[in-house]
Amino acid sequence: MQTAYDYIIVGAGSAGCVLASRLSADNRTTVLLLEAAPDTAASGEAKDVLDPYPLSSYNQSYFWPEVKAFWRNGTSGGAVKFPQARVMGGGSSVAGMVAFRGTADDYAEWEEQGASGWAWNDVLPYFCKLESDQDFQGPAHGNTGPIPIRRIPQSEWPPLSKALYRYASGDGMAYVSDMNADFRDGYGMTPIGNSKAGRVTTAAGYLTPEVRRRPNLTVMAGSTVRSLRFDGTRVVGLDAEAAGLVVNFSAREVILCMGTIHSPAMLLRSGIGDAQALAKLGIPVVADRPGVGRNLQNHAALFVGAILGRNFRQDPALRTHPTTCMRLTSTQPDAPRSDLYINIQSKTSWNAMGLRLASLNAVLLKPQGTGRVSLASAEAARAPLVEFGFGDHEGDLLRLSEGLLRIFDMLASEHVAPHIGTPFIVRVGDRIRKWNALTERNAVQARIFSLLLDAMPMALADRVLARMTGKALDVKGLSQDRQALLDFVRSEVSGVYHPVGTCRMGREDDPQAVVDSNGRVLGVQGLSVVDASIMPTIPRGNTNIPTIMVAEKMSDHILRSHAAKIHTY
Repeated sequence: MQTAYDYIIVGAGSAGCVLASRLSADNRTTVLLLEAAPDTAASGEAKDVLDPYPLSSYNQSYFWPEVKAFWRNGTSGGAVKFPQARVMGGGSSVAGMVAFRGTADDYAEWEEQGASGWAWNDVLPYFCKLESDQDFQGPAHGNTGPIPIRRIPQSEWPPLSKALYRYASGDGMAYVSDMNADFRDGYGMTPIGNSKAGRVTTAAGYLTPEVRRRPNLTVMAGSTVRSLRFDGTRVVGLDAEAAGLVVNFSAREVILCMGTIHSPAMLLRSGIGDAQALAKLGIPVVADRPGVGRNLQNHAALFVGAILGRNFRQDPALRTHPTTCMRLTSTQPDAPRSDLYINIQSKTSWNAMGLRLASLNAVLLKPQGTGRVSLASAEAARAPLVEFGFGDHEGDLLRLSEGLLRIFDMLASEHVAPHIGTPFIVRVGDRIRKWNALTERNAVQARIFSLLLDAMPMALADRVLARMTGKALDVKGLSQDRQALLDFVRSEVSGVYHPVGTCRMGREDDPQAVVDSNGRVLGVQGLSVVDASIMPTIPRGNTNIPTIMVAEKMSDHILRSHAAKIHTY
């Protein structure tokens, strides 16, 4: 078995598969890609992964079982499961396939925070490189990349999306057909990262059969990295366990692509982090970088559901997640532009209930509060402590309140109200997740329950469903009482699955920076991080496509640096 490589990539997720493909394209390099999950993509991906509706997001076997998170912090409420992908392709195999890039302002923020070379004009070529846009051409889009991106045409929109388009038009909102290049606020089509045939993961799009046949690329699945190996402050390899055996691998460079939760945890367990905190856990300090695990950001959200009338449901043949959305700017004086987003779904789950329920989600795209990832123990088997800090920043609550009020107005409009039941709040937690798990039992139960709801008068169905999923909303009371609204938002806020920032890029003299603009861990040699954890701030949109972009850009830099070193020898 070969045990020495130029590059060892830890994690075959949205970033890791990209790096493995791009770096191994240079036949002068040797690349090892390690992944804890089985290599399910080697002989063709599973049906639930390939489905154009994100069925795989309900398959619990694709996730690390022990990861939990506090929406606020460890002293406020209980922790809930926070699914983190443990499957070839990582988040690209289980996420909802929404394909936002964010806006140009996001990458200007990165540059301002010390990530030199990451402004919009710097990252746009890599967004173009990764995509094959089915709807738009020109300098703002790519048409030859491995990831297809499309939008559902208006003629196929569900009734709810069409009704809210009429609402938006009557309210004077702009219609934005290409939200990945036109950054105005408005009502628009949601970009989706799949083809009509189904999902294209980074495992399929980048690790093609041709790429896998490269003699300089080794893909080793079912392998869990236990520790990094150091020579002083230089990483010289790692120890990985596979089939009950521990193998020592050597590398010129180790690249962590473990994600926003696991990458900082690996750094902390390796002695890279806040020196005082590490000392308390008995971990020898290699590099004092207090920013490791800090700056955790995610999109805070409130989820509002409602029963859809029989003639107001999505066509079952349309196997898609959201089709339309709204991008908005709150009225708070210190708020950045386009800080709110309304996600519009007419199909909320894979089962029979999914077509009967609408979900409108108020999402805070630019949170001001941050959280952290830390270690409760030095033991590698213990999951890290994840605290998002939602609800601890008053400005965030005020802006989310505006998003919630906008949803109330949308649902109460003449275009929507006659066709839905009473809105209710949906609490995202372990109870909802258990009902939505992809099992035959849940499928049967959902089918029976949906038929019972259809047989009930709408008012009775409202009461039954609200008791199971959350509670009916006092829309009038909340709309008229500002303090009650803020208290409600604070108690009900949860989030989505877009964590970033815990190993953020920045200048070496910035104590909160963890990696430089090229992904190299500060204070350590031979170690880099390339995943969503290095993003200085969270983009205004889903994070899978920006993560692929980051990996494309970092791959380009690594190859150019490698070629330059070879040229000087």
